[in-house]
Amino acid sequence: MMARRVACSLAAALTAACAIRDPRLSGAALPCLSSAQCSGDSVCFLGECRNSSSQLSLVMAEVRAPADQQLGVLQKASIDLRQSVLVDFQLQPLLSASGTVVQAVDGQPGVTTPVPDAGVVLTDSTPVIGDRAASIVAQTDASGAFSLSFATSTWTVLVVPPVPAPPIRPAPPASPLSSTVTGLPIVLPAPGQFAKVGGNVAVGPSALAGARVAAVDASGQPLSVATTTDAAGFFNLQLPPGPPPYFLQIGPRPEAAATDPAVPSFPLQGPSTSTTLTIDLGVLPPSATLAGTVLDLRQQPVGAARVLALNLDPTGWVISRQMVTDANGAFSMTVRAGQYALQAVPDIDPALPGVSDEITVTLPAAPPLTIVCPDKSQGTGAVTRPDGQRVGAGYQINALRLPDQLVGARTARATSTDAAGSFTIVGDRGRYRLEVLPPSATGLPRKIVSLELGGAGQATQFPTLQLSAPLTVVGTVSRAASQAAVVGATVDFFALDASGTRSVLIGSALSDSLGRYRAVLPDVPTPTDQPP
Repeated sequence: MMARRVACSLAAALTAACAIRDPRLSGAALPCLSSAQCSGDSVCFLGECRNSSSQLSLVMAEVRAPADQQLGVLQKASIDLRQSVLVDFQLQPLLSASGTVVQAVDGQPGVTTPVPDAGVVLTDSTPVIGDRAASIVAQTDASGAFSLSFATSTWTVLVVPPVPAPPIRPAPPASPLSSTVTGLPIVLPAPGQFAKVGGNVAVGPSALAGARVAAVDASGQPLSVATTTDAAGFFNLQLPPGPPPYFLQIGPRPEAAATDPAVPSFPLQGPSTSTTLTIDLGVLPPSATLAGTVLDLRQQPVGAARVLALNLDPTGWVISRQMVTDANGAFSMTVRAGQYALQAVPDIDPALPGVSDEITVTLPAAPPLTIVCPDKSQGTGAVTRPDGQRVGAGYQINALRLPDQLVGARTARATSTDAAGSFTIVGDRGRYRLEVLPPSATGLPRKIVSLELGGAGQATQFPTLQLSAPLTVVGTVSRAASQAAVVGATVDFFALDASGTRSVLIGSALSDSLGRYRAVLPDVPTPTDQPP
């Protein structure tokens, strides 16, 4: 009788496991007690045999526990799902660093003074997912003290004192950090030890006034606080002792970039280690006015549209300006003589016109311009399951217009699929990244495609978007030392895009009360698997 009860209990448990799983299109999973009962390279998880991937090979993962659990973020690469879909993660406790930022006192060896309101910035120098490097910032208090927590990795340290002192990258043992440390003293050089770099900037016979000047290293990291040239073109910077080899960034002040025609963005000047500089950036063309009106197809003014302008002259310097049209659709901006690409960009609201064509003008000969914005474009499509059948309602569609020379990425209004699996997007014509997000209850993976939305006048019919076969990746998230389950951890899986440099989210899951997770990914080749 006891054996029969055990058997019934076991059968009930396996039945419950089958009831909560997402059905695979390849057929029902077999119940199991251990992986030895599963065929081939399948594994047993939650009472079911689970097949490995047929196409999806190397992926990456990032696992984040809730903040109150004091566990570090874990990144893992080279996960081969063709070998197994069972992927476990063990999270390490957060490491910590505490200490004080002090500054040496000029003329008093061994004497220091606290540095309040300094930023202490940690940056992960060895991220597993290259474009997802983490940074952590702490601020020193009135006594110069700071404390922060960080995941197990190697972290570089940057100290940003109050202006005008330059940012400092402390030497070991203050940087890099890879273990818990307390009472860490970070001693900044005395004010008199900072290198004073000064000079003047000219554009031919004229001084360049009102320009933003900052020093950076060969990798573009800041070596100074930015300053502004005075009416005679002079500037002064503080750099770390030495100074180390540096380049100068010279360009418009951010708050004046839209209206100040005098200062383009110039190529980096350097390298140099001199403390006194005389820089002649060459004669600039005279000022010129770029003006016109933005209209829609019905000759009605388009107010509050951004007008973007970018010079096309092969001069080395760059002028990039934007202006917002008034209620009459008019705009005017002061730039410099030369050739410009120009484009008008209304808001993304479907009721407003779309982005205009890019036009080219040459100043100062160009008369006042009329820029016409077409109506927004419309595209329709349908989504099918992996078996070719139309999906139902509620599949979310996200549409992002990819950036071009002047216009950055922009979203389009997209409807979720209706009962027939159809959807519509309304937006600017151009190239889009379209993402289909199935309801979680379907057990189907997300899909990302690139599509072209044509011009206004007739709707673009997109090719049918067929979802890939689902691959359920399973495992547990636990603490490394105690093996205790981590509840509510987010497990994100990524693949690299076709460029091999940008990570793309392909599936996510949350760990349950036993630390178990189930993530549904598309079982398709990653870009690096695809033939050239």
